[in-house]
This record gives sequence, structure tokens and C-alpha cells, in this order.
Amino acid sequence: MKTVTSKDNPVLKAARKLRTRKGREDAGAFLVPGQKLIREALGAGYVVERVFINAGALERGEACPGEYPCEIALEEKLFIELAGTVTPQPYIAVVKRHGDEPSPCRRALVLDRVGDPGNAGAMVRTALAAGMDQVWCVKGTADLFSDKAIRSSAGAVFHLPLREGLEAEECIDLAAESGAKLFVLSSGGKDLYDMEFFGAFALVIGNEGAGPQDKFLAAADTVVGIPMAPKAESLNAAAAAAVVMYEARRQGGKDI
Repeated sequence: MKTVTSKDNPVLKAARKLRTRKGREDAGAFLVPGQKLIREALGAGYVVERVFINAGALERGEACPGEYPCEIALEEKLFIELAGTVTPQPYIAVVKRHGDEPSPCRRALVLDRVGDPGNAGAMVRTALAAGMDQVWCVKGTADLFSDKAIRSSAGAVFHLPLREGLEAEECIDLAAESGAKLFVLSSGGKDLYDMEFFGAFALVIGNEGAGPQDKFLAAADTVVGIPMAPKAESLNAAAAAAVVMYEARRQGGKDI
């Protein structure tokens, strides 16, 4: 197995470009850190192009070179730089994107300019667990294939069809074409626990600070609000999304 010790190695340089959104979009690939997430990607049908192993971890007996078809070991400082974390797991994979062709919407989560990749990834993780069947990302939403979003989603991004780079109008049209109701989460909306979530719907979660766009509010079949104690101002966006998605799952029962 070759050990790379130079930051100018062309394969390493190509992988480093995947640390940025533009680099991922240009290459049609992304980085997946750690054994568990690599297995998740493989299990979901993604193609792993190559796997890097931390040479330092290998020397310390913390990695097994036979677990994956590793062709390149990276000197530890180069591996840590590529991983972007101080104590990374000993493997990083370069994984190819594939085109999703979602079926008509049944229960879609719509991320409207959710800027934090940790929040976005956490919402996708909950969406998968709560029985949502796809995720739509409005322009301005964090890249779900950044390493932080992938880790926060615990690999859920590999298992749900994704539509990215959408305008609000496109999401509204997608919901209408599927015969799905458009539910928009916003303060002052109808009490969540007076809602009925049967049938197809698209649930819009807005930007952490600004909330949902006016276009979504104007087009909504229902604006949904979460009741809170008087002293509480708001919930974290990911927590609020989880509350609504699980109420929808509770109502849907075996239908999900």
C-alpha cells in the first residue's frame, strides 16, 4: 500500500477539493468519514471510488487494512487535514453522487434555507426515522453532502431521495402536482395538535433565524404552530421539525 507524505499528491489534492461545496458539485463526489458511514453509503447503493487510511492509525494497530480495498495510506497530519477533525476515524472514502428520481410526494420534508449543516443533517435523520419519503432543499440550504451534515444525519442522507437547489415556487408546484397539502411551520400557526396529517403532504421548515419565506406562507394549505409554555420563545429548528414529523407519524400509524 502506498503511503502519501506530500500535500501535492494529485489524488490527495483532488480529494481535498471535496471539502468545499463547489468541489463536490464539480466532481459529483463527496467525502464519507468512518467505517459505519462508509458501510451506510455502500448499503444504499453508492459507489465508493477509493478509501484513504490513516497511516498513523495503521501503525498503532487502530485500523485494519483488509476491511476496505484501501489503496492509499495518508501520513497522519495529511489525513487529519483531509478529515477536518482533530481525532478522526481511520478511514475516509471518496463516494460518487448518483441521481435521485423521487416518486410523487407522499410525505416530503422541505428545508427552506436551513443554513446550519448540523441542523439540516439532524432533520434528515429524523425524517427517515419518522417515515418521510423524500427531502427537498431550497437554494440557500446547507449542503447535505458536507461531512458535518452526513455525520449529523448518521447516514440518513444516503437513504432518502433528495432534490436540491430548488426555488420556493418549484417546491409549491411539486406539492401541487403530487396532490400533497403544503404545511408550513411558523410561530402563530394552527395548533399542531389540532392538525390532521393523513394523506400526502410537504412540510416546510424555514431558516433558523428568518423562518419560512413569504411565498411558502402565502401558498400554505395550513401554517402550523407548536404550542409552548409562556416563557418559551422558540425551539431549535431541528427540534421543532422533529416534533411535527413525529406527530404526523403518530397520526399515520401503520399508514407510514
